[in-house]
Amino acid sequence: MTKNFKMPASFCFFLILLFASLGTVHAATGSDVWSLRSPGGLCSISVTLDQGRLSYQVNRGGQAVLPASPLGLRRDDEDFSTHLTLADAAKPRTRREQYESFTGPQPHINHLVTFRTLTFVNGNGMPLAIDLAASAEGVAFRYRFPGTNTATSVVNEELTGFKLPQDARGWLQPYHAAGPYTPAYEDFYFHVTPGDPPPDSRQKARGWAFPALFHLPAASIWVLLTESGTDESYCACHLGPDSTGGLYRIDFPLEDETTRGYTNKFGPQPRFTLPWTMPWRVIVLGVSAGDIALQSLVTDLASPSRIMDTSWIKPGRASWAWWSYPDESPTAKRFDEFTDFAARMGWEYTLFDAGWWTPGIKPLASHAQSIGVLPLAWSYAADFYDAGSRAGKLAELADAGVRGVKVDFWCSDRQEAIAAQQALLRDAAARHMLVNLHGCTIPRGWQRTWPNFLSCEAVLGAESYFYEARYPVKAAELDTVLPFTRNAVGPMDFTPVACSPKKFTRTTTAAHQLAAALIFTSGIIHYAEQPEFFESLPPAALNIFRDAPARWDETRCLVAEPGQLAVFARRAGNSWFIAGISGTDSPQTVTLDLSPFKKFAKRLAVIEGQDASMQVAGASLDLSADWKHEIPARGGFILRLDR
Repeated sequence: MTKNFKMPASFCFFLILLFASLGTVHAATGSDVWSLRSPGGLCSISVTLDQGRLSYQVNRGGQAVLPASPLGLRRDDEDFSTHLTLADAAKPRTRREQYESFTGPQPHINHLVTFRTLTFVNGNGMPLAIDLAASAEGVAFRYRFPGTNTATSVVNEELTGFKLPQDARGWLQPYHAAGPYTPAYEDFYFHVTPGDPPPDSRQKARGWAFPALFHLPAASIWVLLTESGTDESYCACHLGPDSTGGLYRIDFPLEDETTRGYTNKFGPQPRFTLPWTMPWRVIVLGVSAGDIALQSLVTDLASPSRIMDTSWIKPGRASWAWWSYPDESPTAKRFDEFTDFAARMGWEYTLFDAGWWTPGIKPLASHAQSIGVLPLAWSYAADFYDAGSRAGKLAELADAGVRGVKVDFWCSDRQEAIAAQQALLRDAAARHMLVNLHGCTIPRGWQRTWPNFLSCEAVLGAESYFYEARYPVKAAELDTVLPFTRNAVGPMDFTPVACSPKKFTRTTTAAHQLAAALIFTSGIIHYAEQPEFFESLPPAALNIFRDAPARWDETRCLVAEPGQLAVFARRAGNSWFIAGISGTDSPQTVTLDLSPFKKFAKRLAVIEGQDASMQVAGASLDLSADWKHEIPARGGFILRLDR
């Protein structure tokens, strides 16, 4: 006999709470969705579990930015790509990320970021946590294995992808095949659409490099894809070569990547013991490319500073002899000439590049210190993998009075290279030494974790006038892309100015070269010119390079048109420096609203001189609210506004 059963109200309420904690069940698809919104609700990320597989979606202002994109990974001992079920969905929590930044557009960061952790288990009951993050500047996620196991696990494959709409247009750089000087993130950025293959540019392309910048016309949104928080437990990643349908997937370093002089000990797949926290996959969002340039989400997500006392860390400007005399056998006289010039300019540093061992580091450093200039010295990356070798090299330089190291030719994104770089930053900090990485990967939030990390190459910079025949033709365009791509993720040792003739003839104007030095940011700026050039500048221009610092008090982006035009305003104390550069082969007219700067009544402009290639001219400005100027092809300008 069938009996009617009435469920108690209290039990019904329990079931409602249970299902609410597990996510929103969609009867039509059988999928569960868990979301996280930024403080204020502008940006959001949603994770969907559908038939045992995970995906995510990104929205900004209620508009879809990234449609359903894949999540998951495969370990050598466990598969976290299928047969997943939810174990726990933690409540969102908001944290204030407040810290000091020694590089980049803003010196003090104070942002709210919301976090949430979703934990899933695979068919064997093994857990995978996915941490979500959302702020007004974008969203991010990372994988985490919360278990405990002293045996080494290997991630054989990440399924992570970023799905871009078909109408997106991107500025992307090819990721290079391994070679004597690659990968080192030194190439042009190409204007592409989803599905376009990476071109064989300066080396055979094996994928696309981070950061990747996209404009989504339909949504009127800019997107920057990159990583943060990569440490010794993981490799640095890039995007694979196939973006069919707009899906860009995470790819690991190449089998044959290595630093010359170092032999890899294992394969390119990342490996570590449990628990294991992996890098953040960061999706920066903005209504303009200027929003991308000024964001700090990449460092907001990085681990807090591991240096308790940072009072000894001083951003600054450096003289540098190598660019002016690359083929010359270094002498004490030449190094001292540039050291003396740094002292005359009031610059904080001088760099002794490769070859300092011929005259010897001690007399060079002693002379610099005697006139108030802090010495930096070049080193080769292979010396910094082994702990004993690394300690010996740092001790040698520190004992001579060197305050920072430029470590060159890493040419690898493998986990071993990342671990060596992290160890270098740690060991240098213990000796109160600064670090500049060259021939290397891009910054991945490390400037927050290790504030002594003041600069990094990973850019096709001014040295390309020696090595790349196409550079003069493409340099102006590249210069107007870099603030919104490479420089948006961390300090960039571009070595600006670079006006004197070299092997390949420059086509940008001298005003463009000078302005770029104020647009690009680096904790230490190595100026690529000889004293005679700087001292030939008119006083208005020369004084800009005496007074413009490496660390700015405030930054605004006034014009953001990647590949076309970039204009930034940067404040140092009671002075504003407004710099603009053109990336086109035709003149452009720019009109700037100077009314926000009306209290700064002392005004002058530095523009092209009679010989635009090598000369600039200074001119006074009136107090008009608008400033209209025609920038010549590949030209530039600097406005200086003082109280």
